[in-house]
Amino acid sequence: MLITLAIFLVLLLFIFLGFPIFMALLITGIIFVIAGGNSMELSIIKMFGSINSLSLLAIPFFITAGNIIMRAKITDKLVSFSDALVGWLKGGLGHVNIVSSMLFGGIQGSGAADAAAIGGMLIPAMEKQGYEKDYAVAVTAGSAMLSPIIPPSIAMILYAYYTEVPIAHMFMGGLVPGIIIGLMQMVVNRIAYSRRGYDFALTKFSFRNLFLSFYRSFGALLMPLIILSGIVFGLVTPTESGVLAILYGLFYGFVINKTLKLKDIPKILVDSAITTAVVFMTIAAAGVLSNVLVRLHFQTEVQNFAVNVLGSPALATGFLFIVFIILGMFLDPTVIIAMFATTVLAIGNAFGYNPIHYGVVMTIMMQLGAITPPVGTFLFISCGVAGLEMEKAIKPLLPYIFVIILAMILAMIFPQIVTWLPGLLYGI
Repeated sequence: MLITLAIFLVLLLFIFLGFPIFMALLITGIIFVIAGGNSMELSIIKMFGSINSLSLLAIPFFITAGNIIMRAKITDKLVSFSDALVGWLKGGLGHVNIVSSMLFGGIQGSGAADAAAIGGMLIPAMEKQGYEKDYAVAVTAGSAMLSPIIPPSIAMILYAYYTEVPIAHMFMGGLVPGIIIGLMQMVVNRIAYSRRGYDFALTKFSFRNLFLSFYRSFGALLMPLIILSGIVFGLVTPTESGVLAILYGLFYGFVINKTLKLKDIPKILVDSAITTAVVFMTIAAAGVLSNVLVRLHFQTEVQNFAVNVLGSPALATGFLFIVFIILGMFLDPTVIIAMFATTVLAIGNAFGYNPIHYGVVMTIMMQLGAITPPVGTFLFISCGVAGLEMEKAIKPLLPYIFVIILAMILAMIFPQIVTWLPGLLYGI
């Protein structure tokens, strides 16, 4: 236990010294691999073994699709349609921000891309209308969590890779919870809108405006339908759906919207390669450190404590919730999934939970670290877009974090929230 504590202290030291997450993970892993009497070759084997999977190919495909989407200005269409749909409600652009993230999540599956794309458009627009900067950031960071929940989801691809749970089942399991969280966040936004005394000019609702906006945005809205229907009906694998997303994004950008140019392709590929490299380096480095923890039986100790000491499904689940919230303050969600996915599956199986149900709930909880300081990726990106210090956005962000936790508690009490759609489609 002392060695495990030392590992986390060394890891935190490197993080607070400003090392990139993947470097902090890798250096810490190598130090303790050597300290444990193993050769450096073990680190290299574990690094390559962690990313040597066809299942992970879906990640660069969806990342590339996301960059094509932003360059082809599909995001603009989604925001325009969201404005016509909910911009007339009290809450205005805050509602538009949340619904846009829900639609964006159905295309790309990355909260970081959501925070950059939706935040880049709506944070300046919200500020211009009179929203305070801290609140615009809070709405953007909070709603960016919807992208890794609503399918396709890169986080769920990772969880499925480590646990061998069917990716398509995980995707469908995340759809209803994602919609519920989005609606709950809209309630939070409506309350904050009144409490802050906002009374801005709102989009005037008309069915004609909604229809015209839908017509103009139809090509963009068709993209998530193509991706999800292909997976649902078994026409393509999730990896192949990523390729479909790229092909449709190119077709939309070159033929329908005509905003994409050949000169844009090299930058799209370079940006996608950089983002993919960061994700895969993090997965590879996490594989090294995770192996060290496995050799120390850390995950086994967590499992034994949850199952044998706590002995209650509710207490064990609450324990995992607390662990992931705390770890999420310091570790990237990718790292937490790499370290604990198999442990979560084992604990869920020990208490008789449906693996899709437990996997979806825990994947969402493991993602909370993306919006909690000091490491929170989505929060960091949103603050960067707004030019705001991270600590100023924490207080208005707390209600958005709370509703995610509340939604997961409801999902544990009522498993049908997660299992209804996969059960309907796949009979699980």
